[in-house]
Amino acid sequence: MPVKKAYSIAAMNVRLLLSDRSALFWLLAMPIVFTFVAGIAFSGGAPDDAPVRYALTVANMDEGSRGEELLEAILRSDEIDLLMLEGEKAREDARLLIEDGDRSAALVIPRDYSEKLTAQDPVELTFHRNPERMNPLVTRQAVERAIAKLNAEELAGRAIVDAHEAVRGTPSAKKEFELAQAIRAFVSEELERPSMTVAVEKLGRSARSEVPDMGFQHSSPAMALMFILLNGLMLSSMLVTERREKTLSRLLTAPVRRSEIVIANLAWRFVVGTLQLWFLIGFGALAFSVDWGDSMLALAVVGAAYVAAVAGLSVLIGSLSRSSRRAETLSLVLSLTMCALGGLWWPLEITPEAYQTVGHLIPTGWAMDAMHNLMSRGYSLAGVMPQVLVLIGFAVGFSAAAVAAFRYE
Repeated sequence: MPVKKAYSIAAMNVRLLLSDRSALFWLLAMPIVFTFVAGIAFSGGAPDDAPVRYALTVANMDEGSRGEELLEAILRSDEIDLLMLEGEKAREDARLLIEDGDRSAALVIPRDYSEKLTAQDPVELTFHRNPERMNPLVTRQAVERAIAKLNAEELAGRAIVDAHEAVRGTPSAKKEFELAQAIRAFVSEELERPSMTVAVEKLGRSARSEVPDMGFQHSSPAMALMFILLNGLMLSSMLVTERREKTLSRLLTAPVRRSEIVIANLAWRFVVGTLQLWFLIGFGALAFSVDWGDSMLALAVVGAAYVAAVAGLSVLIGSLSRSSRRAETLSLVLSLTMCALGGLWWPLEITPEAYQTVGHLIPTGWAMDAMHNLMSRGYSLAGVMPQVLVLIGFAVGFSAAAVAAFRYE
């Protein structure tokens, strides 16, 4: 009989919830919207294989054509967008923009750049940078790669002219130009397809401290955990309403023990949370190409432990609250706080050690750790068992407290 009573209570609540269109919207539609927005934000607004472009301020003071060649080479790297400064004061303007913090990096090409290259004299470019930003490092590396390529072409042009002079005598100006242009074109083409490259392949488990994969690989599990928590805790108000309106007394003719009511409420919240989780997992895999790891069993166990912990906390809040409004307010505050502290809005791995310690005092921190271990670090079920056991501990603790705190009225 106790099982039948619990089933009746659970089934009634599941039917009521699934018939509510606004509830379904928050259970299924809103997590997808937030997953998409967060996924774009975490990925920098571009797919993983799209090049990230940085801005470089340029003051091209060169009186010849070789400065334009340099800028074209920088643009061909497909990493840099050039912000050109015009006028006689472009050099000074570039320096002031960096000093004032309005721009992060600037390249100044001197007036005699073409003249010195033609005379085979050393020429020096000026690179202004703001050391407080990451951008200058990236842009400087791109500029240096472009310069290294042009240096190789320049040296090859001089070498072919010197070789011609040694073997056949000093070439005419026209012949020298043709030889230099031909060898530069050859070197430029060859540098585009180098003989040796390095392929970086990530194997095995990453260290725990390593920042996990971002983009949708973070936003999909994070938003799934967030809305399971948010919706799960907001359901606590339903238990308050049932107690105050004596819905359970009218539903069942025989007396019902409080443990049976708590178990029934745990059960239907667990069912709803699990269905929501697997819907979001499937949608993430199909719509956002999310890789949920190598072990679906491990993912299922982690999800079940987390949903059980959320269900226990939801029933505990409903048991302690005297009004639906108080339950909803407490649920909202707790869920948002646990999302922020538990690494759902940003990875705990990028936060200070003290922040990480606080994040592991609540279920979200452990659940997000398990998700990152499965999805970014290749862990199996055995590897995430510490997180699973902690989540089960939260579930048992919350549920036991809910049984002790529950009152019929």
